[in-house]
Amino acid sequence: MSAIFFNDNIKEKAILLPNCSRFAPHGQSYYLSCDDLEGFYWTYDTEYFRVSIFDFDLKKETIYCCDLSRFPDTALFSAHIISANGEILPPYQQLSSNDSFVICNQHQILQTLLHEHTNFQAVCFDFKQKIIDDCLVGRYQLKPDDLCHIFKEANHFLGAGLGKIADDILHYKLGSSASELFYEIKAKEWLSSIINNYYATQNEQEISQEDSVALDNVRRYINDHLMATIPQDLLAKIAMMSKTKLKTAFKTKYHMTITEYIQRRRMALAEHLLMTTQLEIKEVAIAVGYTSHSRFSSLFKKYVGVYPHDIKKQPKNKEKRPCHDCLNKLCDAKTAAENLK
Repeated sequence: MSAIFFNDNIKEKAILLPNCSRFAPHGQSYYLSCDDLEGFYWTYDTEYFRVSIFDFDLKKETIYCCDLSRFPDTALFSAHIISANGEILPPYQQLSSNDSFVICNQHQILQTLLHEHTNFQAVCFDFKQKIIDDCLVGRYQLKPDDLCHIFKEANHFLGAGLGKIADDILHYKLGSSASELFYEIKAKEWLSSIINNYYATQNEQEISQEDSVALDNVRRYINDHLMATIPQDLLAKIAMMSKTKLKTAFKTKYHMTITEYIQRRRMALAEHLLMTTQLEIKEVAIAVGYTSHSRFSSLFKKYVGVYPHDIKKQPKNKEKRPCHDCLNKLCDAKTAAENLK
């Protein structure tokens, strides 16, 4: 189980599901129910990495603290978020649907905030120092200092590649001896995607410190005014740049256009409102700046992966119990108990 999301007190309450059909048999599946959350997770551990899948419903707003100095053998933590609403820091990183991030282990205290009545679903890799030393440095002759710089800067240039790898892992259900090879290949693909994205950005024009601060001001303004119209003329004035320079510099720094950034942030807010309030879909659309229901729905599907009405169909405090297809005694007992009610 990835160390950065849930502390030991939570993990100790997990129940092993020996033959769970929800996840791949090549690993260990768990069911977890406590005051904070309820759901499932799966983990597979090797000498090179630990890969985990999470699918939890948050019962209340919860903060988890993790001292990364307790994991000296782990060099890098990385995740692709399928569904979430929260934050992680330091450094500050919003946790929202279809986002990816990388955190270097510098023995810092990491804090994760997950908001109540939301679903947290993610695929995570904890990369051990051994895979860095044996594969990246030893086999591929990459310099340790260069790798350290790449991983520290990774969140500025991550593309969609990690999401595709995460999807492969999420839907892999085979239990053959080739599974070990499958997960090793996916771990190396994950690292390769991070490194390749970094080198792909090296030919881009560098941004001055002054312009970088101005872009941060633009980003903060957008984040604070998602419910209002955000004209790019105004953003250009805030940045004290021409519109053309602002568009180019913003994409260089954040690896997405201003429009895409606004849309992503609005859809993350919309998902949170749909899951935690009684607002109708059209009311949520208006609240995040859209008067066209069809436009809002199509953008929501693009960035969240489902339509708004699919979110509304989910009960606000749904219980996740071991599924009826599991072959272990815990599931049989819970299913029988439910049938007696």
